[in-house]
Amino acid sequence: MIKNKSYSAYILPIHNDKVALLRYGKDGYGPIGGRLDDGEKFKDALRRELTEELGEPSLKMLNLITEIPAAYSFKHTDPQRAEKRGAWSEEHHYFISHETENLDLKFCEKRNENISVVWLDFTSLTDPQIIQIDDMRDFFAKHIMSNLGCRFSMSVRNKYFEMIKSGQKDIELRAYDEKRKKMKTGDKFLLFDAENPDEYIICEILNMHVAPDFESLFKKIDIKRSGFKDMTELMDTITKFVSREELTHEQVVGIEIKRIR
Repeated sequence: MIKNKSYSAYILPIHNDKVALLRYGKDGYGPIGGRLDDGEKFKDALRRELTEELGEPSLKMLNLITEIPAAYSFKHTDPQRAEKRGAWSEEHHYFISHETENLDLKFCEKRNENISVVWLDFTSLTDPQIIQIDDMRDFFAKHIMSNLGCRFSMSVRNKYFEMIKSGQKDIELRAYDEKRKKMKTGDKFLLFDAENPDEYIICEILNMHVAPDFESLFKKIDIKRSGFKDMTELMDTITKFVSREELTHEQVVGIEIKRIR
């Protein structure tokens, strides 16, 4: 049975101004990744696909990734093609990873076809000889090429997205977890509206204000810069998602940011 729509997750590893793609013998090129299983989440699908195609060492690339919020969507007009792909339409979601240092990426999954990993210049993503579908090249030019310098991505609720976008908020609050410990001053990242993913901006980290808890943090910086008027409003909002007990187990960070695009 042909589905109405299938979903896929793909990762674009970046290193030294080159991007890694899969080469399918003489048939062309494609990104690393594949379709989601029923009920599977995008990052879980990436983890599975990377393990199958490149082996467990490649999972390092998921430690800090840039999620491209806009998806590449298209419909199959040819019934035979739709039957082969298992869906009448497809939605592809892309992630960028700069976590490729010391990784020797090799295709290891057993397939009948000859598949290898190749590193190509960034411009290959808009080269008709490499990416042969016109609107896919347009998507890469608009949403991938322009965001290659972003080391990671974050989403925020619409209210706070608009505040950051307008300059009313320049401190983003997070737990100082393993992901945040990889962030540093000068990093550029993609920030998108969690309720409207096609809306995104690019920001730069100006400072990482680390503290044992929020009370200590706001002795150093004005709480209003985070979009909250006081500690009561902050804790009422945060504890809808995280318990007060959980908050005591990790340091917190106020990520000082500025919008650059």
